[in-house]
Amino acid sequence: MVEDHDSEPNVMNPQKVPSGVPWKNFFDSDGNLIVKNLDTGEKTSVKDLEKPVDPVFLRFASQEEQLSASMTVSTLNTQEKPRNSFLGRAHPSLIKRTPFREKRNIVKGVGHVKINTKKAEAEFDNLFVVQALRAHDGPIWSLRMNEKGNLLATGGQDAVLRVWLLCGQGNPEVNWNQDYSETFNGKSKDGLNKHVVSEPSFSSSGTRSSSKETTGKDTENSISNREMNIQTKYPRQLLKSQPFREFMGHKLDILDIAWSKNDFLLSASMDKTVRLWHPSVNEALRKFQHSDFITTVHFHPIEEGIFISGALDEKLRVWDVAEKKVITFKDRLGLITASSVSRDGKHLLVGTYKGLCKSFLLKQDQGTWTLQQVNEVEVCSRRGKNSKGSKISGISFKPHSDEFLVSSNDSRLRCYRLESLVRTCKYLGHRNFCSQIHPCYSEDGEYILCGSEDRQVYIWKTQPQKVPENNGKTEQNEWSEHFMAHNCIVSCAIFAPNVVSNRKVANHSAIGRVIITAGYSGEIRIYENMDL
Repeated sequence: MVEDHDSEPNVMNPQKVPSGVPWKNFFDSDGNLIVKNLDTGEKTSVKDLEKPVDPVFLRFASQEEQLSASMTVSTLNTQEKPRNSFLGRAHPSLIKRTPFREKRNIVKGVGHVKINTKKAEAEFDNLFVVQALRAHDGPIWSLRMNEKGNLLATGGQDAVLRVWLLCGQGNPEVNWNQDYSETFNGKSKDGLNKHVVSEPSFSSSGTRSSSKETTGKDTENSISNREMNIQTKYPRQLLKSQPFREFMGHKLDILDIAWSKNDFLLSASMDKTVRLWHPSVNEALRKFQHSDFITTVHFHPIEEGIFISGALDEKLRVWDVAEKKVITFKDRLGLITASSVSRDGKHLLVGTYKGLCKSFLLKQDQGTWTLQQVNEVEVCSRRGKNSKGSKISGISFKPHSDEFLVSSNDSRLRCYRLESLVRTCKYLGHRNFCSQIHPCYSEDGEYILCGSEDRQVYIWKTQPQKVPENNGKTEQNEWSEHFMAHNCIVSCAIFAPNVVSNRKVANHSAIGRVIITAGYSGEIRIYENMDL
């Protein structure tokens, strides 16, 4: 099926089947409804379709939209993209004779990942898979690294929050034996300090025990044998194969995760709660109740005792952790699906289900916090099928810049200036029709990374800041490099901090970059661009 949302599957209502037409024309032998692709004429059972399981999409999309998106994703997973030359469309025989393409497709050893690109020279041409872990049972919705670069947190459909320790980054406990009550404005409510400095427990095997005992199916899918055997020329254990910590407090999917600068951890869930954790403690330190799914959560980057949450009840809340209360909020913003906070903590961006991106100023005046809306922009194209705003799935501030990036369910990444909300660039290539996929900048802001529904990961070189011309057109960047990362939708992809690399990562260079990905299968894969 072509990428056209106007094309919908021909779904027949069994109660309105024309008389005289055999029922077998509309149902398979198991009684499942048969849908027809109007573009190709192909008939498929609903049971065989790979339905998108993004919880926010399933919450609000109609049955027809879900079926249409399912067929689109299924088609993307089975079809192979046409090969184009970097100068435009060309005959396949001419493409095969292109010298740089022959060079790029040379097998460089077991585990080498083939890079597809229109560019004359691929920067991530020496990418190898170095590790694979079975991390969760079901899709992974969030993947976050702490500021120190030694801990990785993951959460997903199985409602378990796992913390992974990076190899060779030292023992994180050396900085934890302190009075953390100072973090929350010198207040120690409900024995918070007592909990944090308590000694963590260990299992008989020497690994960290989880906050719940695992039995039955949980034991079968627990810590043991999580590291998968992969065939690669450069194996490297970047993550410990056993989780450093497992937290089992949530009852439904974990949709977002946030780290503080002192390694406190927030998890936002479909069970309408945000929970506060610390890797040195077995149980949640705080629980913050909401009235609907919480889709996004962030610590304030300066004031660690403050965090921001956005939910599907159309409210943006600012919380005081120690007091366990909302200190300011904005409501009637629309269904909040994404947010981001600037590094100075002064600017807050919120994305909605209808494609609106709203800018706020977060201020503190004499101990009073306020939210002031400054501007908003509809994230969409000027004309065509994408002229109506689609769900915003992720927002990311560019390091050392006044720009930010927005991903939406029209398969576009759009870059805007913070003050004026003028669009400066649009990045194309990946597929995101119904998933909560977040874009990610590299540490130096030189590259953009994003997962995709076609099982690939896309990498773009960031464009220099340019002012749009008088005709209003913005520059389009279709010169991505992409590779097949998983055998399912890639829901998360991040650049690891430069300290993780085996070699020093030079500025403006792709050599030494480490990419961590996760998908709907619950697997984490790690790739490194080697210096060969």
